[in-house]
Amino acid sequence: MDYDQSEVATTYDAARALTPARRRRWQRLLSAHIDGTAISLIVDLGCGTGRFSEMLATELGARVIGFDPSEKMIAQAQRKPATSPVVFGRAAAHELPLPNGCVDLVFMSQIYHHLPDPVAVASECRRALRVGGYVCIRTGTRENDVVVPNFFPAVRAMLDADLPSSDEIRSDFVAAGFTLRHHEIVTEVVAPDWPSFVSKSALRADSFLARLSNTEFDQGMAALRGHLANINEGEAVTEEIDWFVFAKRQ
Repeated sequence: MDYDQSEVATTYDAARALTPARRRRWQRLLSAHIDGTAISLIVDLGCGTGRFSEMLATELGARVIGFDPSEKMIAQAQRKPATSPVVFGRAAAHELPLPNGCVDLVFMSQIYHHLPDPVAVASECRRALRVGGYVCIRTGTRENDVVVPNFFPAVRAMLDADLPSSDEIRSDFVAAGFTLRHHEIVTEVVAPDWPSFVSKSALRADSFLARLSNTEFDQGMAALRGHLANINEGEAVTEEIDWFVFAKRQ
């Protein structure tokens, strides 16, 4: 999806900003699998509006460069107050404007399905990373249990067509010269309650929802709102997401 041909950037933070609880969850996952003492430069690849960039800088005490191909997303990221050593710039994931072996960690969140050539991106990560450097990937896969297709049926075909399998991700990076250090399926709270999930969905800041026709989207929102009458609205809404940690081999 070309975010510069949409208005997703203007609603992205309102719909998908990290809650304090989600931030703490990903901070724990990073600290559990990354040696922070060896990290001085991080690339937040496909950073969007920078929702993870500041957290990465703070948690690991490092400089962060956020790269994204979208001019609108980068403009939103640059409007945020500078509270840590984070800079943003436009770049394609397969062609980073960085010297060989200068990066300690590449972080990717929910960008894998946007990559036209994941193998080329894995190779570019290897080029930019020092030996022993990390790639952390937070991504949806076809195997995940997610909520949206239950109300927007057309999204299921998109997920099946666009999302990678966990085996494909593992294969792409192992073939590019990485060792898999850790993989797990994380169940995270995507909304503290169902009304909040409805409100966030209505912003249409998810790339799959943005690709639906207006009729499909409106029908899905009606189904989602109708669902509130049959459940405990105060229940948290959870979804699965995959978490990979790779290290560059010698």
